[in-house]
Amino acid sequence: MKLYSRPLSPYSSIIRCIAYYKQAPIKIVAPPPGSPIPEEFRAISPFNRIPVLITGSGLTVIEATVIAEYLEEHFPEPPLLPADSRDRAIVRMLARAAELEVLVPTMELLELLFMKSKDEARISKLFKQLEIGLAEVENRLGHGPYALGEEMTLADAWLTPTRFVMNPFRQLADRPDLLAPYPRFDALEQRIVQDPVLSLVWYEMVDGLKIFLGELETA
Repeated sequence: MKLYSRPLSPYSSIIRCIAYYKQAPIKIVAPPPGSPIPEEFRAISPFNRIPVLITGSGLTVIEATVIAEYLEEHFPEPPLLPADSRDRAIVRMLARAAELEVLVPTMELLELLFMKSKDEARISKLFKQLEIGLAEVENRLGHGPYALGEEMTLADAWLTPTRFVMNPFRQLADRPDLLAPYPRFDALEQRIVQDPVLSLVWYEMVDGLKIFLGELETA
């Protein structure tokens, strides 16, 4: 199997987290350099996005949610979904809230905030969406070492890059106290960096951010 991924890509980081946890035999490769990804990559990824998983049979799997489900089914041990259907629903809801209501508006805000002509109405709407999303995640987080207890789940894979992105975002958006109302979500960083799997992804993103910022300085 082959995974097209970049260290700083949140969606790629989710899949790497799953692959590391399951010790899946996946070769991680970079797409062609450049931002956006060059058009030549569209021959592999029709939407010209990463991550992309190429299976052993040659199937191309796109979109992080689909890749995550594929890996959970193809490598069922160790599981990232609880046995109980109620708990599985909670894991999936937390993962979707982290993605759609926290990560998605944050990534759009990172683009909008640095445009010369700012769409203030859209920015305000996205911050409101982000606040609602953070509150929902905060309310669903458990008190154990992982998002929902004593075992890692798919929710942790989604929350790790989501929480990472909030650090540079708070600085760039000049909102250092953004996470103050969400102490459990804020505290995820300390849990993540102490975990042997989640910390791998976290520090890969740290290195990716350093490279990205260095490229900006020399551009």
